[in-house]
Order: sequence, then C-alpha cells, then structure tokens
Amino acid sequence: MTCEELKRIPLISILQHLQIPCAKINSREAWFKNPFNGGDERTASTKVDVHRNIWYSHSEGVGGNNIDFLMKFLGTSELAKVLEWADERKNILSFQQQTVLDSRHAVQTEKDTGYTILSVKPLENKALLGYLSNERKIDPDIARAFCKEIYYRTANGQTYFAVCSANDSGGFELRNPYDKRSLMTKDITTVDNGSDRVILFEGFMDWLSFLTLRKITDRPFPSTDYCILNTTANLKRSFPFLERHKNIVSYLDTDGSGTKAYRNLEIRFGKTHELKNGMQELQRRNSLIKDVNDYLVHGLSDTKTGNRHIGRKLSNR
Repeated sequence: MTCEELKRIPLISILQHLQIPCAKINSREAWFKNPFNGGDERTASTKVDVHRNIWYSHSEGVGGNNIDFLMKFLGTSELAKVLEWADERKNILSFQQQTVLDSRHAVQTEKDTGYTILSVKPLENKALLGYLSNERKIDPDIARAFCKEIYYRTANGQTYFAVCSANDSGGFELRNPYDKRSLMTKDITTVDNGSDRVILFEGFMDWLSFLTLRKITDRPFPSTDYCILNTTANLKRSFPFLERHKNIVSYLDTDGSGTKAYRNLEIRFGKTHELKNGMQELQRRNSLIKDVNDYLVHGLSDTKTGNRHIGRKLSNR
C-alpha cells in the first residue's frame, strides 16, 4: 500500500477496526474516546473531520492524517511499519475503503457538485448487507430486490460506497453507517403497480422496513403502489401521483417536519380521499418510535421490555 492509498482510507473505518469507542458521528465529524489509551476517558476528546479525513486529539495535543495517527498509535516513527500494518488489513478495512478504481468505469461526472459516480452495481457488498441487516434489521433479499450499491469519488479524491435507491429523475438516495446524502437530481420515488391504494414513506429505509415487517409477520405484501418522498420538501411534488389513488396510507416520520407534512396531506386530501395515518398504529404499540425503521429496530422488543435503545450512528437518518 502506498502513502496516498493509506491517506485516502477513511480514518473512521480504521478507528472502527481498532474498536475505539465512538461517542458522536454525523456527515461532517466524529468524536472518539482517546485511541491512545484504549478509549479510557469519560468525554470523547479526539475529533475526526470526515470530509478532510484528518484528526486532532485534544487530550494528547496532536493531530494529522492517517499516517500520523498510525505512527502514534503503533508507537513507531518508521513509515514502512505503518504501511505494512495497513496493507495486512487492506481487506478488513474494505468498508468505505478508498479503493483506486479505474477511471474508465466512471459513468457520470458532476463537476459542479464535486463528485464522480464510478459505478452502480447489484447489491452484493457484504459490508453494506451487514449494515442493512445488523443495524437496520432489513431483510437482505428485500434490499437486493429494490436497492443497488454505488461507488463515487469526491472532489478531494476519496472514494466511498453506499446502498442506493433510485428516484424518478434518475438521481440516487444514499445510505451507509456514516452518511446520508443524495447524488444528482433530488426527487420522489414512485412504484406504480396499478393500484388505487398508495402507501407514502419519507425515506426508502422506511419502505424497506415496512416490507421486512410484512415478511417477519408472515403477512403478504399488499397489492398497492408506493411513494417515497426522500425529503418532506418533496411533498407537493408527490401530489399528482397521490391524486390518482382512492386510498392514501401515510407512514411519515413523527418528528416536526413529518407531522407538518401530514397536516398538509390532510388539508390537500382529507376531504377527497381515504387518508390514514399508519404511524398511529405503530405508536400505539410503542409511543417512542420515530419512523418505520425505528419500529423495526426497536419497537418490537421495546414493546415487551418498555425500554428504548438510545443513540445511533446517524443523527439524521
């Protein structure tokens, strides 16, 4: 492994491999317990800038890039030992590994947005499937049927991959444990099965969660259409598709933006369509859940225990 290849590996994947406790993470930064003493501290003091891929330890008073980190962590000043350590773990660090992909595989370049889509493939990546099944509790077969895996490179040369769902304008909605974003045009996603009933979701993870819940409970998938907003800002854009149906079942999030969107649904369709809030039924079973994936991950067990797990890798799902 070269120095440049090592620098392009996301530091958060190295810290994850080293099992350093992560206290907070979002699309911009992550905070870890001190990696240089096994994470033995009450307040996380090591910050990782996700976009710049650099770190700074407030408790140690040092920082730098991946090479600087590994030299300190491994207790060596020899670059060869650091590169050897990284090369031996090249496969282990495959999740979000900054793999050098042949530029001829590029299928779309968006200079204005600062990324290049390298490839879109059937969903088979074990790390992504593990994320979906272990953290999101989504059935892998359902994920494979409706999602793909996408590889893209940012303007600073880092390559990432994620689960993706296509929208109606040919853009992509992306998810992985560390990030939530859209590539290319933002739009709704519709599935038209010719039904007079449509089920509305805020994000595609809730749609996959709904289908997984049906499978878990041995209930057949309903013969219905689906509409995924991909953001509540797209609500009005969904109106023409929703208008074509007699019955609308909403599974919008129960947070502020989701509640506001549902009120707008009531104003627009309450008197002309059969409108149902499906989240009310799920909240009767567990009042603490926020969305359908929340219910899939926590709601079933928490209904029995009365406890709710706190903390996620993404603050904005």
